[in-house]
Amino acid sequence: MKKILKLLISTVLLKVFYDVFNENKFVKEQIDKLKEEVTNLEMSDIDQKIKDFQNKIDGFKNKNQDSPE
Repeated sequence: MKKILKLLISTVLLKVFYDVFNENKFVKEQIDKLKEEVTNLEMSDIDQKIKDFQNKIDGFKNKNQDSPE
């Protein structure tokens, strides 16, 4: 009887530990996905800022070329 009880307790504890580690793995995967998404957002924001800056520079170049010296 004691052996059966120990086996049941061991099985339950093993299941609990497995669930905790599995949940931890799920959380890590979600964190990695969020990091990737933030990186993509930052890159697209940086790309847009670079394009805006280049357009501003091109605007200044065009004004300087058009103005008589």
